[in-house]
Amino acid sequence: MKASINLARWRVRIGIFGFLYVTGASAAEPVTPPLSEQDFLGEVPMVLTVSRLVQPVSEAPAAVTVIDRDMIRTSGFRDLADVFRLVPGFYVGLFTGNEQLVSGGLNNRFFGRVQVLLDGKSVYTPMFGLVPWSALPLALEDIERIEVSRGPNAATYGANSFLGVINIITRHPAQDQGTLIATRVGDPGLADGLVRHAGKYGDLDYRVTLSHKQDNGFELRNDSQRTNSISGRGDLRIDNNKSLEFQFGYTGALFGEGYFGSNDDGPRDQHAQSSYQQMVWRQVSGADDEMSVQFYHTYNLNHEVFTTPAFTEGPFQILPTVIRTDLDAERFDLEFQRNQRLTPALRLAWGLSSRLDRIHAPLYLGNDSTQDTQLQRLFLNAEWRPVADLIVNAGAAWEHNDINGTALSPRLALSYHLAPRHTLRAGVSRALRTQTVLEDIGSYSVTANTTVGPLVVPRFFGNASLLPESIVTRELAYIFDVPEQGFSADVRLFEDRVHNVIAPVKVIAPFEYFVFRNAANVTTRGVQTQVRWRAGSTQLHFAHAYTKTIIDSAYNAAVAEDLQHSNPSNTISLLLSHRFGNALEASMGYYNVRAMEVIGDGKPLKTYRRVDARLAYDFQLNGSRAEAALVMQNLFKPYYEYRTENEFDSRALATLSMEF
Repeated sequence: MKASINLARWRVRIGIFGFLYVTGASAAEPVTPPLSEQDFLGEVPMVLTVSRLVQPVSEAPAAVTVIDRDMIRTSGFRDLADVFRLVPGFYVGLFTGNEQLVSGGLNNRFFGRVQVLLDGKSVYTPMFGLVPWSALPLALEDIERIEVSRGPNAATYGANSFLGVINIITRHPAQDQGTLIATRVGDPGLADGLVRHAGKYGDLDYRVTLSHKQDNGFELRNDSQRTNSISGRGDLRIDNNKSLEFQFGYTGALFGEGYFGSNDDGPRDQHAQSSYQQMVWRQVSGADDEMSVQFYHTYNLNHEVFTTPAFTEGPFQILPTVIRTDLDAERFDLEFQRNQRLTPALRLAWGLSSRLDRIHAPLYLGNDSTQDTQLQRLFLNAEWRPVADLIVNAGAAWEHNDINGTALSPRLALSYHLAPRHTLRAGVSRALRTQTVLEDIGSYSVTANTTVGPLVVPRFFGNASLLPESIVTRELAYIFDVPEQGFSADVRLFEDRVHNVIAPVKVIAPFEYFVFRNAANVTTRGVQTQVRWRAGSTQLHFAHAYTKTIIDSAYNAAVAEDLQHSNPSNTISLLLSHRFGNALEASMGYYNVRAMEVIGDGKPLKTYRRVDARLAYDFQLNGSRAEAALVMQNLFKPYYEYRTENEFDSRALATLSMEF
């Protein structure tokens, strides 16, 4: 049952890293457990990601998509990355069965241009700028909601918030008291299991989740995966105003890598680890007065050993050679934030942070030393309401890092309520993408043993003279919201002018290798539309994006060709679900992606249309709530993900879960 929110008596408060709670009119009242996502997205829909201020969707300074627990569950998706197929303008692809790509434009396997946060901590890796989606210590069952800010948001989160921000917010332990057991089996060789327990000890609410995932990947690839994860969260109430939150997570994984029949990239195993520790202290002194300090540490390890077979290369023979790929990367981040209201019409979110990225990657950097990169950031976002129906959002982030020096990323947005349900927003923003460590100082070569001595085969080389990518985005949006009827819609028209696009440029002398260069200037124009409707037991979510990519200038024709086709001209997603009584629920998902070619080892892909279906039945088992579900993915003809050998055929998944 949906709980209404009486704003006259209650103040809805959201901690800056996703902890939602309610404070009463009296300061002496105890802190109430967090609301559910139904309350959060109910009569007063709010978001916090765009500006770090709690705002109605219609007053946020950028377009935002909210994916709640219901959408994740009814989609039938097993992998977190697949969820972003529901976001207009986002592309999801599978480079292999265990490596996913999620991007908001200029789709590329590496060097992501979207910032990804998990409860406030950044999870992209500094070496390649990608997110290890398969190795994240996170279960879908622990997610409260996901907020996706579409478009540049460097004014709030700094570098890498270039084409969007994904903020994954997990559930407060108080929302899941008890034990959950779940299992899933299906194609291809899929076998998953999960156990979660949440409880309370005095003023501490806690949750611990253990999970296992495995599958065989695509039929023609060596891309199986076996992962074991543990994660935990504790929320300690110190007093009526102060709280302490701590989290940890660890994943150990075995991934299949390489290509069957390849001499220098043959089948092998990759051993991977991913872990994090996080602590957040916060103090709430009033309805609009909050202070917090966050510290987190993340660690990623990849280890591969591959022995090449002997083969003839020109006038000599290459002998068996051991190629060792070791990559250790860790991040330390400390951040302070203050939210406060200065006047009845003006409130601020401001703060500062310091980060250290540390990488050890002998093969990719060409030496055995550890590479440290430091970053400092100041940020300020202000919401000013000069008159009742006009909201001015202004913000900027000042940032200094060891790669590019100092930069400023500003944003200005005006939202005007034309009528109680109609809002018009206009905005302009600027953002930078700092090049990754590989793009900056990479020296990736393979040394092979031959009958005439060592042979150095170059692969990729960084370029210390690179300029950061820059983007200026102008947008105009219309938001229509009828909360009493469960209906909302928005349309966003945008133009992205991207300068100094970094791309690998092929060199042949005498071996083929790549050097990173500022290789192009690109303009992207488009329209993004999303519609959400809830009526009783029926829910519908529709998303569409039209994108046109214009190459203003390019280093050569090959670069222009790659960038021209990296964005599909149209993407469509539709998720429809209905509950029949209290026990039976059915849902269907439709996903359409026009022809495209992903940058970085991708192949030209034809337009594909995918239809998924899910049927779930709730029942009681020994007095406990249980659910059995059958999911069919891609009901009709096969299509290709990223490469033509990645054929995604029909798949069946069966799940069973029980809560007690």
